Amino acid sequence: MTAVTADRSPVDATPARVRAAIRMGTVNWGRRFGMAWLILGVVFVLHQTVWWVVRSNGGNEPTGYTGALTSFFFILASTYLALMTQVMPFALSLGITRRHFYLGTVLLVAAETLVSAIGLSVLLAVERATDGWGLRVEFFEMGFMGQSNPVAQVLAYWVPLLTLSLVFVLFGAVFRRWGQLGIWVAVLVPVLVAAAGVMVLTWQDAWGAFGRFFVETPTLALLAGYPLILAAVAAGAGYLVLRRATP
Repeated sequence: MTAVTADRSPVDATPARVRAAIRMGTVNWGRRFGMAWLILGVVFVLHQTVWWVVRSNGGNEPTGYTGALTSFFFILASTYLALMTQVMPFALSLGITRRHFYLGTVLLVAAETLVSAIGLSVLLAVERATDGWGLRVEFFEMGFMGQSNPVAQVLAYWVPLLTLSLVFVLFGAVFRRWGQLGIWVAVLVPVLVAAAGVMVLTWQDAWGAFGRFFVETPTLALLAGYPLILAAVAAGAGYLVLRRATP
């Protein structure tokens, strides 16, 4: 009687390798993800302290708003750049393929940004219930991100966070493939495109139509619709770049 043992196929190995990539991304989870929230807490305390001083000295602005929350978006997104530039070479040395590492990273980004979006939505609910923390201050609402529906509110935070994070992942892939020169080019190209857009709008006298687009388009579409397209493009471009990147 003989027993035949079949080798595990690449398809069967894919979930395990993706899970391994995700675990590698969470090794320093407290220091990476937690630090972003710690910095947000520090920014929040400083922000509220400033506005407490303003209110104490007779500042009667109807609503205090500075946009300080945007710092959290960039801080959290920058942690995924570190994953691509620092963790990926080690992952490849352990036999994890580029495809599995990238898929695991994208799933980790999606999960962590969703958790962050839920947390921000809860803090926004507290802010609204306390009349801007008792100071009539908008820190989490930022004047335009607030939605009346809880699900829409989570999406309004999640999709911009996801999009920005995937752009940083793309930058990390560019760095792994072309080094610092690639990063400079990746930053310069959008700047040139934006400059060309400004020139075309000015030449065609189309600034009015450009402004009406943002005024007439629903806020949720601007925050969670169009950015989702950009997120998909960034995710796809990141994979194409990473396929030939050196460890």
